[in-house]
Amino acid sequence: MADSETLALSDDAPATSAVPAEPVRLVVWDLDETFWRGTLTEGGITEYVQAHHDIIIELANRGIMSSICSKNNHDEVTEILRERGILDYIIFPSISWEPKGMRLARLIETIGLRPPTVMFIDDNPNNLAEARAVVPGIQLENEGFIPQILDDWRFKGKDDRGHTRLRQYKTLEQRKRDEISASQGGDNAAFLRGCDIRLYVESDIEKYADRAVELINRTNQLNFTKKRLSEDPETARAQLIEQCAHATVQAGLIRVVDKYGDYGFVGFFMLRNRRTDPTPGLANQTLVHYCWSCRTLGMLVEHWFYTYLRKPELTVVGEVLTDLTVERDIDWVRRVTSLDETATAEAAIAPEIRVLGGCEANSVGHFLGAYSGSVRVTGNFAASGLFIRVNSAALLLSAINHAGPEFDAEMETIGLSPALLGGDYFKDAAPGTLFVFSGAFDGAPLSQQRYVHREKGWEIKVGLLFNPFDFVNVKESEIIKMESRGTEQQNLAKIVRHVRAHYRSVPAALSASLEPVMTALVEMLPPACKLVLLLDDERSRTRRGDLQPMPQTSRYNARIRQFAARYPFVGVVSFTDCIENEDEIQSGGNHYDRTVYWRAAEKISAVARTLPVKPG
Repeated sequence: MADSETLALSDDAPATSAVPAEPVRLVVWDLDETFWRGTLTEGGITEYVQAHHDIIIELANRGIMSSICSKNNHDEVTEILRERGILDYIIFPSISWEPKGMRLARLIETIGLRPPTVMFIDDNPNNLAEARAVVPGIQLENEGFIPQILDDWRFKGKDDRGHTRLRQYKTLEQRKRDEISASQGGDNAAFLRGCDIRLYVESDIEKYADRAVELINRTNQLNFTKKRLSEDPETARAQLIEQCAHATVQAGLIRVVDKYGDYGFVGFFMLRNRRTDPTPGLANQTLVHYCWSCRTLGMLVEHWFYTYLRKPELTVVGEVLTDLTVERDIDWVRRVTSLDETATAEAAIAPEIRVLGGCEANSVGHFLGAYSGSVRVTGNFAASGLFIRVNSAALLLSAINHAGPEFDAEMETIGLSPALLGGDYFKDAAPGTLFVFSGAFDGAPLSQQRYVHREKGWEIKVGLLFNPFDFVNVKESEIIKMESRGTEQQNLAKIVRHVRAHYRSVPAALSASLEPVMTALVEMLPPACKLVLLLDDERSRTRRGDLQPMPQTSRYNARIRQFAARYPFVGVVSFTDCIENEDEIQSGGNHYDRTVYWRAAEKISAVARTLPVKPG
């Protein structure tokens, strides 16, 4: 049996079609003539089978849980199990005179498992047949199978001699009991608000890669993208680490704790910068992986965290238990930066953090989420074949100063959403708001250009995605060639013609104008707020893999440092101080290993704490 690909019931069980072989995570035991000999209510127990007692303990050592589904008197059975010292190894015992089929269904739903990962053992063929009918896919065996359990491949499990998983399920069991009691009045939200649900994000994926792989490959009911990794553990681990290594990726394991205890790492997410259709107010990111264990089902932490991430683009594959498109007011979950309550209380640095920059804005903004209940990010973005830069003080001032119907109409003509250009960066900011700004494009090489409207003075930087294309000086023959490549390219050609007709090129790098532009920016900073300027490293990795110095970046950084020194409420953080080894610098400008962005967020937090606010 151990080597078969499909499993049927034991010989004495009712005939059944084969069930797909799958490792077992929960064994549900009948009691009379199964776990023990005899019938409790008809002559009593003739033998308490110690071997079965020991099997339950060994299963717990392997991380495999045991429950009970028995037709008996609840209090009498509970007392016997407690006296024998086995009750603490049983989760969600179901002891009543109700039919077993529906009780099994409720038990599996409550625990949050899939029926194929559950085995029900009962000596009564009718009970097994009922279970098969009510819970399709559940694995079934009679009492004759019990001696084989520990040698069967389905019960290999994972070493858990510390009984971590058992404690987590016991925590869930107590919580469910309290929830049922509290919800009898009809207000489940009130119960949840009293649970003190805390969510901690672990960014060290490599350290806990095995758990992340398990969540990606084994969760189903709350696995929204279902993008599986290899079934080989080492290959899967390597695949995950490779995915996480890219500069445009953010990822984390999610640990949930409440007043009942620690549920462990129950969620995993992986974000990639950019979405198909950037939308104002939503994250310009796409979820590659978004998966949760059912262990916290009902808390709605998966819904809360999706909103917390600012609703990145998500393509849901297959059926899931939670509809993330439904608007919910979830006020019973909070993110913490540490499970130490003292440290958590000191974590917040601002009521809101607003980040504006280049490709790094989403990555840094993601990690800054640990330090404020509200983070708003504006960064370079791609849309409809165009790549638009906003990481420039000159471009930001233009978006702010020219905001209005005429400018909005012009941007729509070019195919840009005005709301994505940063025009409301300083608008309606609450006192204490922290602004993080990177204007690295103002220090770009002289070969880089931005475009200025000949009559209105509007400034933009628009290009073709993955193509260094000059919209103003392009030849007519190049536009005609573009028009011949289909509908999308024809639309781009219209935009190119419009820019060429109405705009002129100016160097991206600000020389004499840098100081007045930055001064105007600081003057716009609302009173009682702070500003941190973010600087790129002064090296760049070429596509060949070698590092080369960036003199123009060095000059720009030096000028920004001198400028910031004049204002006590303006701080500076450089990526150079966040890089621990050169391997963390990736090709593509300010692209780094994701741990560099995490360190940058930490340094921004530390610097912000030392800054006074801008005087009123």
